[in-house]
Amino acid sequence: MNYQELNVVRKLKKTAEKAIESGKAEKAMAAMAVAADILYHYNQIYWDKELEDLALSLAQKTLPEPPQGQPRENTVLFYDGFGFDDRGLVLIYLKALAEAGFQVTYVTVGHARGHQPRLEKAVEGYPVHWVYLPTAQGRLASLKGLHQAFADCCPQAAFFYTLPYDLPGTMAFDRWKGFTVRYQVDLTDHAFWMGKYAFDYCLSLRKLGASIAVHYREIPQEQIRMLPYYAPIDKEIPFEGFPFPAEGKKVIFSGGDLYKTLGDPELTYYKMVRSLLDRHPDTVFLYAGRGDDSQLNLVEKEYPHRVFHISERKDLYQVLRHADLYLNTYPMFGGMMMNYAALAGRPPLTLKHDHDADGLLFNQENLRVEFDTPDQLLEEADRLLSDSAYRDSREEELVESVITKERFTAQLKQLVETQTTQFAVEAPFVDTSRFRQEYLERFTWKNGVCRPFGQKQNLSLAGEYPLEWLRGYWDIRKK
Repeated sequence: MNYQELNVVRKLKKTAEKAIESGKAEKAMAAMAVAADILYHYNQIYWDKELEDLALSLAQKTLPEPPQGQPRENTVLFYDGFGFDDRGLVLIYLKALAEAGFQVTYVTVGHARGHQPRLEKAVEGYPVHWVYLPTAQGRLASLKGLHQAFADCCPQAAFFYTLPYDLPGTMAFDRWKGFTVRYQVDLTDHAFWMGKYAFDYCLSLRKLGASIAVHYREIPQEQIRMLPYYAPIDKEIPFEGFPFPAEGKKVIFSGGDLYKTLGDPELTYYKMVRSLLDRHPDTVFLYAGRGDDSQLNLVEKEYPHRVFHISERKDLYQVLRHADLYLNTYPMFGGMMMNYAALAGRPPLTLKHDHDADGLLFNQENLRVEFDTPDQLLEEADRLLSDSAYRDSREEELVESVITKERFTAQLKQLVETQTTQFAVEAPFVDTSRFRQEYLERFTWKNGVCRPFGQKQNLSLAGEYPLEWLRGYWDIRKK
């Protein structure tokens, strides 16, 4: 194990403990948040009891007890620590809760104000109350703002949907135990996160998430609820076209954050891309996503005018419909992209990486979208690219492999009212050692340790961690 990482996390816990004892809540939260951020990127453990206990202790010292009395029926609080407009699951949850007839208080970060037009449009006309936290004033202000939002609406249910190292969210949900039924949307089910005490029920999106929750996070299986998600894709946005002349060309599309294609020493993903381009001279490869594009640039140079890199697209459904093939990322797959592709009737060709992508689609084991070897995947790709009738025959079964909006809404309503869903919880043990080893190989002192320190809200740590803070601050300023 990495001694440098372990030492800095141990030291950060001590810093947090001392800050709690001396009444310096802001500094304590900064130390815990940085430690959690490091552990998320290191990803050799899935939870840390000492950090959870420190967060719970500080919450009890900082926040008053929830009010006495009964929560308000039909009232739900949804806390979104991201504040995105068209990424993640917030849109489908918020819309479903509103359409199910609940009074919803939506709480999110301050910088999201004015930047969520799609989300606002989705719940227009419904009883949704928006609360923006004073995030620019620091974590303590956000914590108190979230606690006050709870107190103002006294919800019968509350949803915890956030970053793995969100201390204000974790602490506020810790404090409301016993008053409201708390649900955690396990978005980051493959990695370390804070919030072990912040929920009554953990909502797993797939079998692997439930397995890690039970066997690695030590969450009792009776606290797990399964609720698959649907892709919140807008089919009505018109196609904006390709950044190349597409006539006479077959388009291979792939997308997601580019880090998902890295970390494999063999660079298998890029080998598959090259093989497809070699085997099908009439193809063009299009990648949509952000991040380290160094390997993609190499392929682009090798295949001039046949490889293109673009940013994320709002017309994603139409891009997929106009593409002939979708290639999933590797070694980390794109779960949401897998759903998007299936909804568009394009087989999300996925190279298996242990059990990482298990159970994301209904009847997935019979859909011929996962493959044990690159050769098997390429063989299926060859058939899809050369036989349009075969490709068309796959479309209907793929569209039916994704949960519908109506079924998701009904199941979410049932969850709030009865704390149950119709989906059985399956949590077989899965060995994640290989997956965690790849995280270890990507982990560096610069990006894994220093980057979290450099954020403005962690300035209180600069005196004790000058090298880490300066390096992190410098790297953030350069971007």
